[in-house]
Amino acid sequence: MKLKIGELARATGLTIRTLRHYDAVGLLSPGQRTESDYRLYSQTDLARLLQIQSLKALGLSLNDIRVVLDDPAQSPEQIIERHIRFVEQQLSEHTRLLARLRQLKSVQHASGAELLEVIRMTEEIKQKVDRMMDVARSVGDSSEDPFDAEQTTYLKERAETVGQGRIEEVQNAWPELMAAVLVEMERGTDPGDSRVKALAERWQGLVAEFTGGRQDIKANLNTAYQRRMPPEMQAMWDYISQAMKS
Repeated sequence: MKLKIGELARATGLTIRTLRHYDAVGLLSPGQRTESDYRLYSQTDLARLLQIQSLKALGLSLNDIRVVLDDPAQSPEQIIERHIRFVEQQLSEHTRLLARLRQLKSVQHASGAELLEVIRMTEEIKQKVDRMMDVARSVGDSSEDPFDAEQTTYLKERAETVGQGRIEEVQNAWPELMAAVLVEMERGTDPGDSRVKALAERWQGLVAEFTGGRQDIKANLNTAYQRRMPPEMQAMWDYISQAMKS
């Protein structure tokens, strides 16, 4: 299997800009080109791209990823296994992704189609959670403050009380929590199930960290989100709301 950069971008969900950046920093440089000097990605390149995305999901920088991949002691199997452990620890963001990763015990024996599927799954899941986090950030960055003067003053005072360290911890907890909720939605788990109710309780706890338990601030925050959220986030919102009521 040999793909041009545009074909690889469409098949995996990655952008051409990202692939070119990987090439520029020496992380993924296709060894073949067409007569017109177009990059051609081989199955070996696809295997390396899967390893890059796996390590990136673990939080490694591109420089660290390059060091790991260029280390002769590192094997493709170890990298895939490390990604599997990460997905399991984070409850995964997608049950099908975990199943496919477990099938790929060795990327050396995987077909090009299987590699493309896993890369695409990984990118789709990441993009879905990223879009939801963008909505959350847009509410905070909007010039239309959803809170009145008294509420804004209260929130500033609460932020000082809680501390920047705890604020960052709460912010970092949201992507993981959203991913866990998406897993249960994909599985078709009833909102009244104990697992979903536990997630709903954690959701409410994170909201309370921000609002201090004030229902008026929570209501204004909900309204601000409702105006901006895409359908996929609305579906998750409705799902977790049902769990909170059950």
